[in-house]
Amino acid sequence: MRFTLEEALADEPVLFELFAQNRGEEVAAWGWGEAELQTFLAMQFRFQQQSYRMQFPVSHIQLIKVEDQTVGMLRTAATESDRVLVDIILTASYRNKGIGTELILMLQEEARAAGLPLKLTVLRDNLAKRLYKRLGFTVFLEDELYEHMRWQG
Repeated sequence: MRFTLEEALADEPVLFELFAQNRGEEVAAWGWGEAELQTFLAMQFRFQQQSYRMQFPVSHIQLIKVEDQTVGMLRTAATESDRVLVDIILTASYRNKGIGTELILMLQEEARAAGLPLKLTVLRDNLAKRLYKRLGFTVFLEDELYEHMRWQG
């Protein structure tokens, strides 16, 4: 599927919309009302953004677009020692269409050209781990919630 990447700012409302769609699928099963759900999602989004700014003071945010429709976002960072896939979101209807694979292959090529590993952190129960493993990522650190993965070109 053909897609384009467009530069985004960290405070763009569309980033919250993507986050809320993505997390909303997960927390909808909790049985909360819409007001509680939106309050919780807004709080979680603020915490996530603050955490990203602290961990990766310089990061690159791009919107993923298909035919001028925003279908996701990609956040990456570069350090002296590695490249980092900080976050990737695709809306439900655009998952499993090859977009994530193509984006990660692109990031792997950029890391390879720089002679650096590509790292990411994923929730232990996230189904995307299958994709990461298929693309050559291996776990180098685990904790109760996350697996930290690395691809070495």
